[in-house]
Amino acid sequence: MNHLQDIGAVLNAASSSTPTPANTDTTWVLITSFSALLTILGFAFISSGAVRYKSVQSSVITVLLGSVITILFFWLLGYGFAFGDDKGNKFIGLSKFAGIGYQVESPRDDYTNLIFSTVGAIIVASLFGLGTLERSRFFSVSLCLAFITAILYPIALHWVQPTGWLSKFGFVDFAGASYIHIFGGITALVVSFFLKERRDQAGNVHPGIFPHHSPINIGYGSIILTISILIFINGSNQKGKENKYEQGLIAVNTIVAATLSAITSFILQYLKTHKTSLIALSRGSVAGIVAISAMANDVRIWESAFTGVLAGVVYIILILVIKRSHVDDPAYTIASHLGPGLLGTILVGFLSLTNGWVTGHGPKQLGLQLVGILAFIGWGLLVAIFIIPLKGTGAFKINPFQESQGIDISYAEGEAIQFLDEQPEPALLSSSPKKGIFQ
Repeated sequence: MNHLQDIGAVLNAASSSTPTPANTDTTWVLITSFSALLTILGFAFISSGAVRYKSVQSSVITVLLGSVITILFFWLLGYGFAFGDDKGNKFIGLSKFAGIGYQVESPRDDYTNLIFSTVGAIIVASLFGLGTLERSRFFSVSLCLAFITAILYPIALHWVQPTGWLSKFGFVDFAGASYIHIFGGITALVVSFFLKERRDQAGNVHPGIFPHHSPINIGYGSIILTISILIFINGSNQKGKENKYEQGLIAVNTIVAATLSAITSFILQYLKTHKTSLIALSRGSVAGIVAISAMANDVRIWESAFTGVLAGVVYIILILVIKRSHVDDPAYTIASHLGPGLLGTILVGFLSLTNGWVTGHGPKQLGLQLVGILAFIGWGLLVAIFIIPLKGTGAFKINPFQESQGIDISYAEGEAIQFLDEQPEPALLSSSPKKGIFQ
């Protein structure tokens, strides 16, 4: 009997002494991670509302297919490139592939961190997918997403880890304004550029602007996405309840920035069109949450409000620019992610309590932020390595007939939405032709 008690005492001691990452609230990180996976639902709603009714099903497939591809390849290769031991090269991790060598010791719990980091990878994949809507083949998009989420994005993510070269250099980004939203936005811009503009039923590039099929879906999706990214940003404070001040500050700053950005974009859109806009209100909130993600833990509340106002202005300006350019961006990805990501990353150099110019620390941090921005833009452009060969062989973009017919009919199981009184598509187009950027 005493012998059995001794064995039990040893087992209890062993279990209680299992090492855990120092100052990491794993429960908090897991809860925020699983909650932030709602980004998938948010992007699915946004994509389904941004396209024409004949492409609704394919747009949702793009988001969901991208998510499962991301989870698979980020686990197989991406996590190792992002968080593996880089052997001192400061550029790319070289271990922890396919779950091999995962640990729970300090400095991180790899199992928990995999779930959390996968959310960021899904956001990047979704941004790229939004840039391909209504014009691309699923097979080619899948190849590009595998390349992005297994290699490109994880390497960029490694740069901002404690051993990464940008982190050592002094670059600051709290929750992904640069390595998620700038990088993902650049990939969306590149693929949109190569795919060109969408065609009408006659097979021609129409000078009008295609209307959104369902603004209400975009509104629903943007609300879900705003809340999900807010949760993700709060989860970036992995100390959780161990640091109650920062936990509360991040929550307040993210909500304030999203609110002020939404109000600003809504008012500016009304002043321009004299009509209320659900899209401006909802997508504007996303712009604010993206901008503040760079510094949510290191600014005062009034500075987060100021960031939100600027994000709303940037969103409206970029909408005007994109609508008058030859970049077809149905979901306003560039205006709500790329632009605000750039804004937030730059504002770190001005507003950061720790390193900001305005707070008395000089312009050095601003210069460091600009270097980081250039690095992520240049790295995002490398997605063209996959796009150009696929486009050159005709394997990337669907043909004009399939595009005019609709991807749902050509590649999916028919249109998701059918109307008894359908009108010819040209009649649904905006009567306002595209103008020059400055006209």
